[in-house]
Amino acid sequence: MESVRRTLPLLLVFVLAVSACSNGSSDDTQPTESGSAGSLEATLGLDGDHALVGRLVIDTEAPSTPKVTVTGEERDFEIPVAQEGTHHEIPVAGLRAESAYTVVVADGTDEVSLELETSSLPDDFPEITIAAAETAAMSPGFTLFDLIDFTQPPTDEDGNPIPQPEPDEPPRAGLMVAVDNEGEVVWYHRADHSIGDVRMLDDGTILHEYNDTAARRINLFGETIDEWAGQIIADELPTDDFGRQVVGDEAIVVPTDSMHHEVNQLSNGNIAVLSTELRTYDGFTEALCGDTEPGFENFEPFDGSYDLISDIVTEFTPEGEIVFEAKLADLLDPINDPRDQNVCGLPQGAVFPNWMYRAQGFDQSRDWTHANAVIEDPERNAFIVSIRHLDAVIAISRDTGELLWRLGPGGDFEIVGDGEFQFHQHAPEIQADGTLLLYDNGNFRPGTSFEFGSGLPFPTSRAVQYRINDDGPPDTWTVEQVWEYESRVDGSTAFAGFVGDADRLANGSVLITNGGYGEDRDDGVTSQIVEVVPEGTDGGTEVFDLRMANDRGWVIYRAERVEDLYPAG
Repeated sequence: MESVRRTLPLLLVFVLAVSACSNGSSDDTQPTESGSAGSLEATLGLDGDHALVGRLVIDTEAPSTPKVTVTGEERDFEIPVAQEGTHHEIPVAGLRAESAYTVVVADGTDEVSLELETSSLPDDFPEITIAAAETAAMSPGFTLFDLIDFTQPPTDEDGNPIPQPEPDEPPRAGLMVAVDNEGEVVWYHRADHSIGDVRMLDDGTILHEYNDTAARRINLFGETIDEWAGQIIADELPTDDFGRQVVGDEAIVVPTDSMHHEVNQLSNGNIAVLSTELRTYDGFTEALCGDTEPGFENFEPFDGSYDLISDIVTEFTPEGEIVFEAKLADLLDPINDPRDQNVCGLPQGAVFPNWMYRAQGFDQSRDWTHANAVIEDPERNAFIVSIRHLDAVIAISRDTGELLWRLGPGGDFEIVGDGEFQFHQHAPEIQADGTLLLYDNGNFRPGTSFEFGSGLPFPTSRAVQYRINDDGPPDTWTVEQVWEYESRVDGSTAFAGFVGDADRLANGSVLITNGGYGEDRDDGVTSQIVEVVPEGTDGGTEVFDLRMANDRGWVIYRAERVEDLYPAG
């Protein structure tokens, strides 16, 4: 993910509504409705300035596990209460804007009925367009995703950015959204800094990457339950350009530089993240990146060395103890292995991870590997890692930290059949049958070109599924492409050059995030989420199509379909 610097004024990200630290006791809390019956007392009102979340407070004389039922025009549902107690504060979420709901609270003896009316979404809430929503064919649930504003600043006739005035207030750059199967917004949350990977856990809380340097677990109120931070943001760079402290005082500091792109709760309860490190490599015989690059300051003649930023696969306990590390710099060779010599990375100093190291004086540090995903593979007892800049997906042994294999052009597998390897990919996912599903952005795919008149087609993006055969000796390993679905908008193939996701859904369909179309499309579509039934011609049939298409550069990093906003109980 080419994520924005946490304070970058040129990419101001609009966000809105409820503060992450709102606890319902603020002066902005909406008027509440109260009711009582016997020893049961309940109050309900919109939480703080949030348009869609109610705060239900229940008090009883004796410990109870009250039953909470919500009735609305579009659906009825029950909010499970698992823990017995005399005091409960429950988020009432999954509600549409400008709608009326009845909330009934019963403790087995008494019953209270309360009314709640949601507000309208803020005037400048991002515009979401639903091009298709065949609800009967869709996997049921809610689509949860995060938004990043990549709006580019205006430029002069020479293409140079025109300086913009500082904003009146510090930007709030993190926004996540949930929509129902008809595409109606039913929940949102904002934070001061960018939000990356987002996923709902089995207990109904939400785990997300934050600012490329930290991770948080929040509830539906947006309150922080747990927070973990890399050492650099906690120690060397604790505040942003607006003087705001980036992570909370209670954050658990993990002894690693950063936490970027993915935060993944493992089957053993630990957390897996991608971190980074910087190493200076000497011994390059020629300058691989040219004599100058836009955005690099204090340029000096090439001396045979590069300051390279590479990734670290990191597993730590909820208490912050690191129990596994695999440094990609120990597994790859940028000097002697031609597959690893794409060391130039992204030149922009304001994107992660460049900003974090340049802020510490490494003015020409280069984003070498740019890993963007780490998942566990139980069958191989391995971590599967996506390395975008090297067009590689690798497996790393969790026992030894050794490289088991490398999938991609020039890797360890011979591709059989009519398929092709992935390029600049995102978000691998192990399937129930052992195959691998991922999002193939397609940057620099051989036989394609961005140049008009080249005679070559433009690149396209796709979701793709591979069957990997790594049994037997390595010289017999093969990979077979078993399915693909090309990105398309209104029937025409499309290219999303950055970010993206592909998830298998409960009904067998695939949720595809064409996250980074950018601002160059004539139709204005900057990002898209589609659900595809993977049957029939051309890879399948779209039954859901959500688009961001307006005058802002909204992109979607990843999306997932959750069955419900509440755990089963």
